[in-house]
Amino acid sequence: GVPSLRVNVPYLFTATNEDIERLEVVLGPGAALYGPNAANGVLHVITKSPFDSKGTLLTLSGGERSTLRTSLRHAGTVGSRLGFKLSGEYLTGNDWEYTDPAEPDSVPRPTGPGTRALRDNARDFDVQRYAGEARMDYRHSDRTELITSYGYSRAGSAIELTGANGAAQIRDWTFQHLQTRFRSGRLFAQAFVNASDAGNEDSLDTQGTYLLRTGNPIVDKSRVAAAQLQHGFDLGARQSFTYGADYIFTNPRTGNTINGRNEDVDNVTEVGAYVHSVTRLSPRFELVAALRGDHHDLLDEYFVSPRAALVFKPSDTQNLRFTFNHAFTTPPNFQFFLDLPQGRLGPLPFFVRAVGVPQGGYQFRRECAAGLDMLCMHSPFTPAPGGGSASVAANAAAYFQAAVTVASRSLPPSLVSLLRRLNPTSAQVATTLRTLGFGPTGPAFAPSTPQDIKDVEPLEAGFSDVYEIGYKEIRGRVSFSVDGWYQRRKNFVAPAANVSPNVFLDRPSLQAYLTAGLTPFIGAGAAAATAAQISPALSGIPLGTVTPSSSRTNSPDLVFTYRNVKETIELYGSDVGMDVRLTDRFSLAGTYSWLSDDEFEKIPNGAQPLALNAATHKASLTGRFRDELSGLGAELRGRYVNAFPVNSGVYVGHVPVNALVDAGFSYRLPFGARNATWS
Repeated sequence: GVPSLRVNVPYLFTATNEDIERLEVVLGPGAALYGPNAANGVLHVITKSPFDSKGTLLTLSGGERSTLRTSLRHAGTVGSRLGFKLSGEYLTGNDWEYTDPAEPDSVPRPTGPGTRALRDNARDFDVQRYAGEARMDYRHSDRTELITSYGYSRAGSAIELTGANGAAQIRDWTFQHLQTRFRSGRLFAQAFVNASDAGNEDSLDTQGTYLLRTGNPIVDKSRVAAAQLQHGFDLGARQSFTYGADYIFTNPRTGNTINGRNEDVDNVTEVGAYVHSVTRLSPRFELVAALRGDHHDLLDEYFVSPRAALVFKPSDTQNLRFTFNHAFTTPPNFQFFLDLPQGRLGPLPFFVRAVGVPQGGYQFRRECAAGLDMLCMHSPFTPAPGGGSASVAANAAAYFQAAVTVASRSLPPSLVSLLRRLNPTSAQVATTLRTLGFGPTGPAFAPSTPQDIKDVEPLEAGFSDVYEIGYKEIRGRVSFSVDGWYQRRKNFVAPAANVSPNVFLDRPSLQAYLTAGLTPFIGAGAAAATAAQISPALSGIPLGTVTPSSSRTNSPDLVFTYRNVKETIELYGSDVGMDVRLTDRFSLAGTYSWLSDDEFEKIPNGAQPLALNAATHKASLTGRFRDELSGLGAELRGRYVNAFPVNSGVYVGHVPVNALVDAGFSYRLPFGARNATWS
């Protein structure tokens, strides 16, 4: 993952497919054991031990869209205590070609300090990556081992989506990790460092990753360092305890790009400790409980996550459980410190800027007597001597001549000369507010009122309570599981939305003023016609931005930032899974998941309702054939995901139905030691 953004990027994963032994999935909140930000589940990728997988494996793959992949893995041992393995892969191909209409044909790229020049802007659809790992295991005994691994990956070219800034063109993004872990009996300790590099040395470098909507280079040399310690013990045959502690330090280092002006104050430290208990009440009943406490240095408070489960085992092949979990999620680093321009409103001197929320939040100024509802604004037409812009009254009439200047390119010079003679007051031409938002058809302004402008509170942790009942049974050749759950989410952080409306001339009062003002020069009829013709353009020019009072927002930039959703969201759903071995060679497997809601119409997020950004129905059905004697295998798999709405930053709309049919076969070639397989 990228430490500064706390986002998982699959193509930066350093392990190869062939080195993965298994995947373990913990459904639902797991904060009690796995710490902050495990409220939606945990995916554990477990790679193979060199002691159990000695030998060499070579894979070559090719297909449509110029796809080519090759991987090599070798594992061995030195004596009985030392094991090692090396693995690596290379992938190249051509992505499906799509261009976001919000990405301009040319973007300003840096040419030196404070200078930029327009350069052609087009997505590179070539995908290229390579990755590799080296690992060494030392086994002192069956109960004691020390494992150290190093991983490296490089994405030479790819497209990565971001909610607040649109798509980024990935160029030479690298990722490294170094991990050491030690186990002796029930004592476990590990430390690791993850390091990211987006390919740019500084904010003037144009060789690495950049945003396709703005041309801005992205510097990311972020790192995360973590240490974990765990131990356990038993009290008799019925009671078992596991306890531990975690430490996580995030160091963004974004070269004044992602975190902009917050570069020197954006480190985050999180610490936590937990205890986990398993009590065997009887041969058939088991009580599982956990309690965890964490501290986040920016939030300056402690969070407690309890978990409890009652497990009933009617037989050795049946399991019925009732679970409760209270989990928390802390805002990621960028939601505190983000400071990144997203784009420009056409030729106008207004930029859209995504910013994080400081520890004190944001407050709007309501002390400008001449402003609409006493609101203050920043306007590009009143620059401040030291940079940025001065804070002035949100009074559009005072900037009538600025609107004339902007519109003069498309107006006859004689008309511009007449307009220069006019100077309306706020009593003659009113002020109106409109807020830029994103909808299914792209960016658009929506009407706003002074009452819609609310201070941005400091960010807080989000919480979720989940109640679950689950049943699993294995009977002969059939495995069956069903889960039902109910979840309450509160105080979670919604995707970035615009909190700063723009100031415009009110069209009806402007048209009336222009009609009266031009009548002495061109007559009443011509004045009315001219006013009706030009008032839409003049009233469509933003003259200022009502922004919060902060050093991060002391300009007319449109501020997109984050808020905690105070309302409680209720969700419930179910998951069903089944696996049937029809014979020793044939098997069937099926899954189905259902969610109660995918959109919350009463909770706004920008101009649109809050969306879950996930489907309410998902299903799969798989048939498999495997004959170990002949070496022949086949699989037919179908998957269905229904349509769902999306409202995530700049991406607003609907994802259509996704249906997939996947057929495959494999054959172990009948020569030599039968160590080659075609699939």
